[in-house]
Formats: sequence, structure tokens, C-alpha cells
Amino acid sequence: MTDKYHSDTKEKIETLTYSPGLPTTGDKEPGTHTIVPTARPAIAGAQYSHSLTLLKPSDARLVVKRIASRLNVNIAGLGTATHVYCSVRVDVDDTDHELFNEDWASIGNKLDAVDTYDTSKAVIFNLLKDGAAHTFYFLFWADAASQATIDLVQLWEAVGSNASNVYLGLCLRINHTGLMQTAINYTPLGTGDISAALWRSDLANVRLNLAQYSMPHLIMVKDYIVLGLTTSVPTSLVYLSECYFVVRSEQ
Repeated sequence: MTDKYHSDTKEKIETLTYSPGLPTTGDKEPGTHTIVPTARPAIAGAQYSHSLTLLKPSDARLVVKRIASRLNVNIAGLGTATHVYCSVRVDVDDTDHELFNEDWASIGNKLDAVDTYDTSKAVIFNLLKDGAAHTFYFLFWADAASQATIDLVQLWEAVGSNASNVYLGLCLRINHTGLMQTAINYTPLGTGDISAALWRSDLANVRLNLAQYSMPHLIMVKDYIVLGLTTSVPTSLVYLSECYFVVRSEQ
């Protein structure tokens, strides 16, 4: 932190950094698993579980607004089954804590992605953004016992979005009034086109589009700015890899 003086005005310059990255379970199934249950098991009988921690910003001026998750399962065979079901629940065994609820009727690679925020899966969003470890339980069942098989189960979480419109994919809010220099690195997980933009609180219809790899931008901010991320493929997601903000304010 550096303090500079110009005449009678004291200027405070700070750097805010945040690198949430992309926590992942990795592939939970190293071989091939046969699905035995024909009804949703309780989390005590989950075939897989994994604890993940999403980094919380160290400065209260950086506010996470959206957390996206992506699920990848490969159904190796069905046998006499016609449906494979999957529920992913976070910490607690109820529908408020259910992140994914899938019904698949064919073999092959299955992908899905979902956003959580204050009005969509809010219970899970409030858990994931608190900076603590949370356990993801993967519950599989089928409509015929011991017939369907799976050989890949993986989940990712990130500060990001699977939204198709940057107005709907607002992920991070930066509270500040004054000059700000921004540097933001965002990354796709999956296929499709991705984009990012910044909005000022007082200029809702004016945005600064951000290239994936670009030089820092210097902007004037009133109250706050928000970062929106978007991807053209809803089963993919785009996530915030890292960012820094050099903020200047008069004291």
C-alpha cells in the first residue's frame, strides 16, 4: 500500500487480488462401476463423495455473485436398464442442497453445468462462497439393478457462469469509487465462444468488453463495477482464473 500526496489531497493506492481458479474432484471412478440401486440412495450410501474448497476473496470489497459447477459422467453400458439417474448434493441430503438432478437414457459422455447465485440454488451458493470445505455427494441409481455401468465421474466448481448473456452471468462485484486499473483472466471449461464485460453501477447500459488476454484497463468507478462472463454452450462454463484491481481513492 502506498500513500501519495498532491497539494492538500491524500491519495490512497491499493491492489486487490483474487485467484479462485478451478477446484475439481478429478475423475472419481478409476475403473468401471456397476449401478445397483433402483431408487435414489441416501448420502450415507453415496457411490462417490469429494470435499472441495472455493477460495473466498480476502478483501470485503470483492464480492462473489455467481458460482458455476460442471458435471461430467460417462455411461459405459445400460444392459436392460433404460435410464440412469444421478443426483449431486452438497453437505446435506435434501432438495435445497441438490446441485444436479439428472435423467439419462443413452450411453456415452454426459455433460451438464449449472449456475448458483442469490436467487437460484441460493442455499448451495451461500455454502460454496463462504471459503470453507464442502462435500459433494454423487448418488446414482437406475431402473434395472446391476445392469448400467459408469466409468467416469467428475465435477468442477468456479466463480463463473454457463449463462449465454453477460447481463445474466454477473460473477464478481468490486466495490470502489475512484480510479481503478483492472486485469482479468477468464478461461473456458468446455467448448463454445466465451466473453466478458465490466459495468459501472451508474452506467448500466454501457459496458467494457474484455478480451480473454488483454492489457489492463484504467477506468473511473462510481460505487462499484460488476464482471459478467458468458459461454455459448450451456453445458460448458467460463470461469474467473485470476484478477487484480489497482484502486485509487482520495482520503
